[in-house]
Amino acid sequence: MSLLLAKIIISVLVVLGLSWIAEHVNPRIAGILSGMPLGAVLILIFVGGELGPVFAVTSALYAIPAITATIAFAIGYYVMSRLESRWSPLFSSVAGLVCYFTVAAGLNSLTFNLGLGIGVSFAALVLFAYTFHSREQNKIQSKPPMTMDRLLLRSGMAATFVVAITTVAHMVGPRWSGLLIGFPMTFLPFLLIIHVTYSAAHVRTIIRNFPLGLIGLLCFLIVAHQTIPLLGVNLAVVAALGAALCYLSALGLFLNRLKPAAAL
Repeated sequence: MSLLLAKIIISVLVVLGLSWIAEHVNPRIAGILSGMPLGAVLILIFVGGELGPVFAVTSALYAIPAITATIAFAIGYYVMSRLESRWSPLFSSVAGLVCYFTVAAGLNSLTFNLGLGIGVSFAALVLFAYTFHSREQNKIQSKPPMTMDRLLLRSGMAATFVVAITTVAHMVGPRWSGLLIGFPMTFLPFLLIIHVTYSAAHVRTIIRNFPLGLIGLLCFLIVAHQTIPLLGVNLAVVAALGAALCYLSALGLFLNRLKPAAAL
């Protein structure tokens, strides 16, 4: 029960935090942060802690190429979000999930080592970032009041996705567990919140900046895979999270120095 409660609390805080950043700071920044290893931390701690370091090492290895499935989800959602329909959030979600599981199923049939996984994911990240890059900000101007109904809806979506995916990951073996690390368990409810509350244009701004954050996820997974045998699951996750945060800090400095008008 304490483990379930921890999953719910963490997932709710993450999704509500991203929503707050998108609404009060900038959707672009929220897009970058949503690519960071939020779901990966949850799965490796909860699943690795229960099933052991060997399971976690294999999961971390297959989570690296699974980044391509995460990118496929983002592309599917992005493309379908252009559909002018009241059902656009639903259609976009379904399209993204179909793309995700199609790519993940293909990855599951392959055997990866660390070098191949990094190469595949990095190539996909570069291609995605180049194709969808934009400096458009699309700041949210008008924000509806945060009622108790809205808060409960956002919290419920976040908790449902995280609890479901971490539970399934516990049951499907280390390969699929790793591939599910790439599942947008916090990103999907976050997109739905922004899509339903505001507009598809704000969602597309978030998605276009998503790959910059996914590089942080790649850093996290590489360090986790290499250090779990040495440090154990919990300390390795801390070290890997430190690597991801170092990347995020370096990215912030780079974007600030690149051009003041485009700075975070």
